[in-house]
Amino acid sequence: MALTDTATRQAKPKEKAYTLPDALGLSLYVAANGIKSWHFRFTWLGKQARISFGTYPDTGLKEARTQREEAREAIARGKDPRESKKEKKAGLLEANCRTFRRVYDEWLAFRKGSISPSTYRIISNLMELDVLPTFANRQIDSIKRAELIAMIRRIEKRGSIVSAVKARQRTGQVFSYAIATGLMETNPTAEMHAVTEKGAPHRPHPFLPFSELPKTVEAIRDSVSGVQLRSAIMLMIYTASRPGEVRHAEWSEIDLEAATWITPASKMKARRDHSVPLPIQAIELLKGMLPITGGQRYVFTNRSDPTRPIGTNYANNVMEICGLTGKQSPHGFRHIFSTEMNGRGYNRDWIERQLAHADCSFIRDVYNHATYLEQRRGMMQEWADLVGPKYDMA
Repeated sequence: MALTDTATRQAKPKEKAYTLPDALGLSLYVAANGIKSWHFRFTWLGKQARISFGTYPDTGLKEARTQREEAREAIARGKDPRESKKEKKAGLLEANCRTFRRVYDEWLAFRKGSISPSTYRIISNLMELDVLPTFANRQIDSIKRAELIAMIRRIEKRGSIVSAVKARQRTGQVFSYAIATGLMETNPTAEMHAVTEKGAPHRPHPFLPFSELPKTVEAIRDSVSGVQLRSAIMLMIYTASRPGEVRHAEWSEIDLEAATWITPASKMKARRDHSVPLPIQAIELLKGMLPITGGQRYVFTNRSDPTRPIGTNYANNVMEICGLTGKQSPHGFRHIFSTEMNGRGYNRDWIERQLAHADCSFIRDVYNHATYLEQRRGMMQEWADLVGPKYDMA
């Protein structure tokens, strides 16, 4: 007699394991510990064989019978059902490797060596916030254009137009990687720019004329920003460095005796070591920081956690405190430096190397490994003298 759902459910363990037959080779095996499992017995190449269809109740009677019929059909076709099960399992494993999350992780790992740590963090944060919650566990080739547009619309709706554009671009790059690795044929983000919002036109970082620099520096020095923030932004100005470069400056990178600060390639936008000659004003400023953070990793430390650098927006915060928002941006000091030192006749290569810019000529940039470190020392001392006299930490 064939099994029923009730009989299957009510089957109790005994002192020894036993079997309840269903039909056509299917049976329920009840172990002494109470675990129930489905077995299918069949003859293959003249020998008795057995295959398991899982445990009850995870696999119910109806599903077990379905698997039995699939196994019988395989036998009728001359195929060992045990091999069919292995192939099915392998197919599921392969499918799991094709989820958007798996392909994205592989793509990001591939990109990691060619992008800066800050860019890596920006990409990770964007994808974790806006893309992965929707598509992480989806098979990458099952994601439709309409679904992607709906995701972009949600980001646009909250007013984050730039994030929406970046999400579309980064997601498209993941799909392009999937195409290149043979996981799919077409990119569903293709031409999506035609139906999604555009980012605002790029606007240059605002900066005041050089004649306003003394007044700007005085406002920074007199501000209530705090010693670390004032010192950080002044070091940024003295060295014409990017805010992020100063934020992540480490004591191990600075040689006060040699008056040189060397940032490793892994932290630089151009992906090469960057040597910065330190003018007298910068040296004095750094010596003043030694009693405050000299025992820490970073020159400028986070107020709530000294093992981390100061906050990302430190420079913008100082500009806001000084009432300079919209007039003078932190990055704008680099524009002032470049304009003034070019006007004073300094070698363009020295200026561009100080700014850690890649050469506009790709070929020339590849072959020009000169750092012009010693030539830049005099230039940077003149610039620091123009910025102002010795910086007072008080």
